[in-house]
Amino acid sequence: MDSIICSALEEICACAAAGIHLPELWPSLRDSLSAAGLHPCEPVKKAIWARLLAHPGLRFEADGSFIGSQHPTIQSFEEAEKLRIKIVAEEHLRDNFLGIYDLKAANHEISQIQRTTLERLAAARTNGVTQTELAKEFGIKGNNFFYVVRNLEYQQLIIRQSTMLRAKELADEGESGPKNTQHVTTNLLHLYRYARNLNSNSQQKIVITKPGILGSLDNADGSTLKADGTPGDSVNDDVSIKDYLPEMKAICDKLEEASGKVLVASDIKLALGYRKSPGHRAWRSILNRLKDAHLVEEFQAKVNNRVRSTNCNDRLCLFTLS
Repeated sequence: MDSIICSALEEICACAAAGIHLPELWPSLRDSLSAAGLHPCEPVKKAIWARLLAHPGLRFEADGSFIGSQHPTIQSFEEAEKLRIKIVAEEHLRDNFLGIYDLKAANHEISQIQRTTLERLAAARTNGVTQTELAKEFGIKGNNFFYVVRNLEYQQLIIRQSTMLRAKELADEGESGPKNTQHVTTNLLHLYRYARNLNSNSQQKIVITKPGILGSLDNADGSTLKADGTPGDSVNDDVSIKDYLPEMKAICDKLEEASGKVLVASDIKLALGYRKSPGHRAWRSILNRLKDAHLVEEFQAKVNNRVRSTNCNDRLCLFTLS
């Protein structure tokens, strides 16, 4: 039961000062109840409600007015549901949930925009919110919002992960597949407790594909809204994780097999199928990752008595540093 109460407190805190109505709390506990082998039946709800009423970090509201936890009209969860009782976590409990309790205890106050950012990410839970969407939502220029994000990351309150927003323009009637794809590189932000299980130092990137053109992406707030106004999932978004490690390994394997571990870049591209504009873009991306990871080095060389020009990447040579 303790784990279920912890889940309930987490859901209440994630709703910030707005709180959550009791009838809306039960669906959010479905996974926790299932993991404990329980169902949201009357005895279970009764036990949970009794524990919540006794919690000193919660307060209760009815029609916008506070109501004491000992008030006889809300001792029954059935009556509390009829009254649409709202459960709100006290500020100190919300601070602890956001990870800023220790900061405030040390007299290190955070700004209002920082707290609003944390609360917005808490509401998004494991879905997270992209940095560009948050900046647009708050009406802050991207360069200025970067410092807000950087400060929160430095204090280990949030996790940011490199993300590509991919907007697919829908095809006209009678056409098959999307017309084209546009990209925006940004960061996907999570509250520290909700961060995806993705190593930010790995060769992986989150890819979020949205329908529509890039212009509509710029005007979107990045999420749908539930009836209570909290952010929800965008049902049309496709989220995947792009792993660059296989492509990087393929290039390194080619170099390992070569004499002296050196090959002309154009030969590697040809052998691995990096052709035309999409292939050249993919090659540059993988090559930059290899160089940033200090796995390969690019240099100008003379091949067949001809100097390979530095003006064209596919005429350069690579050798592995391993």
